[in-house]
Amino acid sequence: MRKFIVTTLLAVTVSAGAIAYAQVMDPMAPAPMTATDARSHASDQEVGEARRFYRAECQQSGESTAFCECVTAGVAQALMPEEVRIAARTVDERLPAQGDAAMSSETDAAPMGANSADRIAQVEGHYADACAQFRG
Repeated sequence: MRKFIVTTLLAVTVSAGAIAYAQVMDPMAPAPMTATDARSHASDQEVGEARRFYRAECQQSGESTAFCECVTAGVAQALMPEEVRIAARTVDERLPAQGDAAMSSETDAAPMGANSADRIAQVEGHYADACAQFRG
């Protein structure tokens, strides 16, 4: 009986070790993608201030409150607060024309190395398309 218990205990230990080893990530495998947003790099206060400024400018441009709330939520999450403030200053020049770009509906991610103007255009275009049902 003692041999059976020792054998069982050994088998369980080896199996548990093999399972744990198999779950260790392969160092040659690509790192998993993690979603980042503005709050990953800025404080809640900075994000909130930029968000309120963008929403106010959007509403002043003549868009509906619901549309501005929808677009602001995406823009404030996808862009850094500095970019949100830049976008807010000229929202009335860009936002009314958004929704035409073919790629804007696919993603809010700009290509690697894109400058702020390209990121703003991509993000606003994406969310203007996504929020089109709220346009007044």
